[in-house]
Amino acid sequence: MKGKTEKIILFSGVLLIVVLLFLIVWNAGIFGISKSRVEQDARENQKIDSSWQLSQATNENMCAMLFYDETTNNCVYSIYLKRDGFSFGYFFRDGGINPYIQDSVHGIVYEDRGIALLSLNEDQVSRIVVDNTMEEKTIDVNPQEPFVVVLPVNCGEITMYDAQGNVVTLYDTYM
Repeated sequence: MKGKTEKIILFSGVLLIVVLLFLIVWNAGIFGISKSRVEQDARENQKIDSSWQLSQATNENMCAMLFYDETTNNCVYSIYLKRDGFSFGYFFRDGGINPYIQDSVHGIVYEDRGIALLSLNEDQVSRIVVDNTMEEKTIDVNPQEPFVVVLPVNCGEITMYDAQGNVVTLYDTYM
């Protein structure tokens, strides 16, 4: 009886240590940040005020966020990407202040992960048309609000239109 009790105590101790190690590794973000915690992580790490509003778009490879104040004069963006291999969440890739986001639409292409379109929408973009010669997809945008759109990297030609039907210039960066 005494030997069995010692084995149970030893097994429980080892199990407890394994669970604690897993929790420490998980909270350290070694496996990535879960989709539900990405906003919180960005606000904490980039020191973004909790009163700032958020426009966000996410797919299986990328999470793009645009934080802005109520006057939409100031903004900060954050991009999180999933890594190949053993990861369960997103990892911070890029962020900060970008004048193209404030003045027009900025497209950031990340390797084979996708394209993030971010804008405070000074140009009053109302729709985005994506044409890959096989099909045409239209994404409606509120012309009065900032926006974030995430597209696959091989989505095709991207054309944006303002509320009057004029073409809006896309400024892009390749990372």
